[in-house]
Amino acid sequence: MDKSIKTPLSEFVDYTPRTPFRRLEINPNIQVSTTGISYAREKRAQYFHQLAQQSAATLQPGSFMDSPLVRRHVGISAQVADIDSEESEEDTFFTKKTEWKLEDFKIGKHLGTGKFGTVYKGQEKSSKKVVALKILNKKDLQHSRVVPFVKREIEIQAHLHHPHILRLYGYFHDKINVYAVLEYAEKGELYQKLANEKRFDEKQAANYLVQLSHALEYIHRLGVIHRDLKLENILISKDGSLKISDFGWAVHDPRPRRKTFCGTLDYLPPEMIDNEPHTEAVDVWSLGIICYEMLTGRPPFEHLENDEKANIEKTYEFIKTVHILFPSYISNEAKGFILKLLQRDPAKRMKLSDMEEDAWIKANIKTTV
Repeated sequence: MDKSIKTPLSEFVDYTPRTPFRRLEINPNIQVSTTGISYAREKRAQYFHQLAQQSAATLQPGSFMDSPLVRRHVGISAQVADIDSEESEEDTFFTKKTEWKLEDFKIGKHLGTGKFGTVYKGQEKSSKKVVALKILNKKDLQHSRVVPFVKREIEIQAHLHHPHILRLYGYFHDKINVYAVLEYAEKGELYQKLANEKRFDEKQAANYLVQLSHALEYIHRLGVIHRDLKLENILISKDGSLKISDFGWAVHDPRPRRKTFCGTLDYLPPEMIDNEPHTEAVDVWSLGIICYEMLTGRPPFEHLENDEKANIEKTYEFIKTVHILFPSYISNEAKGFILKLLQRDPAKRMKLSDMEEDAWIKANIKTTV
């Protein structure tokens, strides 16, 4: 291994292994050698799990965030509201509503926990509109030093209107929390769908990729780079279409090159590892990673051994050299497509506008997406 490859010390990369985060049982004695953000997330999950155990002798898998003690701690109703997902598609009340408070919403089941906060299913009482309510504790945000990222996420996502981008309808806050009112994606994360199905066939993967490319073309035209596109940040709506979410690392900058080191380890492009300026081509690289993951069920540069530091350094080495091994069941056309996205030189990566002309995409895409 190239001894010159070092693990960069950065608070802007999430090194947290993806699989352990899906466990229900969280080891309270775990030693976390990750960044400030992922460390805070792990400690928060441990705390909520322990808090829930105080109020329930037995917990169903994944239910501890809905235990009464945890919900009261978060600052919401202790009881899980029964929310019917059947609703009007009318969104106009969100654009006209200028001020909300927590009492305006029924709070249903826990949907997930991200790097900045916790998400619950909600319903605006007057309109019956079902939403996702993202709850961010102000003290946690300040302690993790992520207030600028949350402000930026709200500022950027509130101005994006595209069928494959999750809507941010608005936000409000009280003394304890900030609340983001988001579009509800009924079928959850693309990550979980892939985990359940192990891998997608090439037709399904190609159709998903076209949807994502349309959304990325849209934000790139507006001068926005997502910079943390991954399966966990892609949600599935009731009709099965994809919605890009979580713009916490996104930037709006008409200048062509950025140098902030950020993102998630499995998806980092070579230019970020080398701490070089980057462009919207980082999102194209992420599409290549996502395509490989959808077809194989795992990221292309993953290295798993008992030594966490060695895993990180080996992953960096594989990324920098674009060292990819393809399973035999992947078609030559799919391999060629992925390699066009995962080019070491950002300038040589496929343009989003050219994706639908690729032979693999054309052979697998439906007439309408």
